[in-house]
Amino acid sequence: MESLEKNHTKKMDKKNKIGFIGAGIMGQGMVQNLLKAGNEVSIIANKNRRPIEALVALGAKEMVSLTDMVSCCNCFILCLPSSKIAISVCDELFPLLSPETLIIDCTTNDLVSVEELGGNANKAKLKYVEAPLTGGQQQSWDAMLGAIVGCDEDHFKIASNILKPCCAQIEWLGDLGMGAKTKLVSNFLALGTATLVVEAMKAANNLGVDWEKFYKLASQGSGHSMSLDRIAPKAIAGTHDGYVFTIANTVKDMEYISDLLKDQPDASAITEVFLEIYKNAANAGMQNSFLSARLENK
Repeated sequence: MESLEKNHTKKMDKKNKIGFIGAGIMGQGMVQNLLKAGNEVSIIANKNRRPIEALVALGAKEMVSLTDMVSCCNCFILCLPSSKIAISVCDELFPLLSPETLIIDCTTNDLVSVEELGGNANKAKLKYVEAPLTGGQQQSWDAMLGAIVGCDEDHFKIASNILKPCCAQIEWLGDLGMGAKTKLVSNFLALGTATLVVEAMKAANNLGVDWEKFYKLASQGSGHSMSLDRIAPKAIAGTHDGYVFTIANTVKDMEYISDLLKDQPDASAITEVFLEIYKNAANAGMQNSFLSARLENK
């Protein structure tokens, strides 16, 4: 006799009807790739009309409310800007769902919020999977994202089958909470590296070092990184949108990281330095600028 999980997997494989909440910088590319793979995808109305209209033109269905979305979807993907928004959405969404409905949450959440969301889902007898992402906007378009999954092992196969059109790598890290821990440590490395690239380029400029020559030399050394390749060429060309991640989001993630690493003295001290840099930038009116835009004030 086949298990319920196997039957559910077959059913989901046959016809995924996905409700996607959060079709923004990362979500737009994900929805496009889900549609390319033959899924039916419904998206929720958003104040930023451009991605919604582009996705509707590709075949996505626009819904005006979560109630409408629930009526035509059998699983849900969230890709939201913050834990606060994810909790608010799920507080409205969870009571509308039938037991055993799958929710894949690709939001970068803090650990406490993941535990709250998982607990609320468990009370409602829902299948909640955390799957925060690695990669950026370009990787979302190219289906080259990574998914860092924390959930019951039985739910992993179902979730990974749904995420495959969007991701080049999908890793199960363990039970709920391990995704958030791994993602935030990964962001500590990524945002820290990007911050050091910006500070190194600012220092080079202030010391009279030519950026183009600096980039060429740094690219051949141990300081070479993906962040350097994203930020430096555009800065040399006179633009500062190489790292597509806002300062407001950087502050948010650094606050999550600070809370996670508070009992690790050295890592915590480094995090606080980064957090102060970005809080100062946000307070100076740069909250909606990309991280790399700090080079404009070199």
